[in-house]
Amino acid sequence: MTTLGIVTLSPQYEEAFTRQLAKAASSYHLKVVRFTPLDLKPASNLIQGQTYMNDQGFADAQFPIPDLIYDRCLYRHDAQSKKAKPIMEWLKKYPKTDFLNTGISNKMVLFEQLRLLSALQPYLPGCSLLKEPSDLINMVRECGAGGYYRMQPLSQQHAASTYFISFDGKSTFTVQLSSNQTITFSRASEMERWCKKYAGRYFLQFFNTSDQKEPLFNEIRIFLMKDSQNQWKRMGIHTKSPAENSLLSYTQKSDPVIGFEHYLHTLQPHIKELLLDDIASIQASIPAYIDKTYSPCFEFAVDLLHTSEGRLFISNVRSKPGRSAFLKAYPEKEHQLIRTILEHAQSMMSQPKEVSYEQTSLHHRPTPHK
Repeated sequence: MTTLGIVTLSPQYEEAFTRQLAKAASSYHLKVVRFTPLDLKPASNLIQGQTYMNDQGFADAQFPIPDLIYDRCLYRHDAQSKKAKPIMEWLKKYPKTDFLNTGISNKMVLFEQLRLLSALQPYLPGCSLLKEPSDLINMVRECGAGGYYRMQPLSQQHAASTYFISFDGKSTFTVQLSSNQTITFSRASEMERWCKKYAGRYFLQFFNTSDQKEPLFNEIRIFLMKDSQNQWKRMGIHTKSPAENSLLSYTQKSDPVIGFEHYLHTLQPHIKELLLDDIASIQASIPAYIDKTYSPCFEFAVDLLHTSEGRLFISNVRSKPGRSAFLKAYPEKEHQLIRTILEHAQSMMSQPKEVSYEQTSLHHRPTPHK
């Protein structure tokens, strides 16, 4: 029986979903284990993790590196992540193991490459690297006050916060730190001091909304997965409704998650038609690019920002999308989601081993977690 290993930075991450997936796996001739990168024991190629024991749940166990690995690690700027990343890099070069997925290492590079696709150019914000704190001020001076700025981490696999920033055109910057917290800086020097700690790790985006009086963004997420025939299928689209008096509804985590059909009913007919055409264009372009550039990949989500006037922006492409919001909008699709993951894992075992873009050479495994 083939072993499918689910690797996360914490055994508690997506614990309930992982348990349901493991329970269904035996029907696909798969055995599920779970572990963290730091569970890999130095010099032995053995893992001290947990294995699923039929209906008894997960139990502590020692096992060799699995045949298949499903990477669900979301790194932070902390000591644990710094130790875990080189171990995962080594695992992705281990010749006896296949990965269901691989992360996208640099989001800004991804955006720059997507901008080369003519079909996507209208939806992509301008972006630049935050090398120095002054880079944000320079971008604001260049782009002006007719829109919003966003700082997000370069790493596609990071769970770090993103920040939306507005500028009044004179001297005041407003930063949304969380769903219910903003901070205001009245001088450019104060803004520079605040963003100094993000220099080198974040990049900047500019969303031009100068044609709107009071712009509010609605978040839309398209969730796609590959089936057993290696064809991309849209699992669903969900969105959030805007919160009153918020700077940006995108970060309002208390907003109810709703299915896309419900959202469409709230739109004027011409905006609805335009949105559907835009989504069709985006969905037709990105999967082929992902396959060509970041294989192996069997799931990703495209995050969109939609304005009340019908403007649509691609704000993120996630190679390790979260599932909680999707399942809130479509709780009835949990079994379909699990089935799709297991069918794809099963199909991989009958295919020739695919060498990922990361798997160019095999190095000795470091032992940073002594």
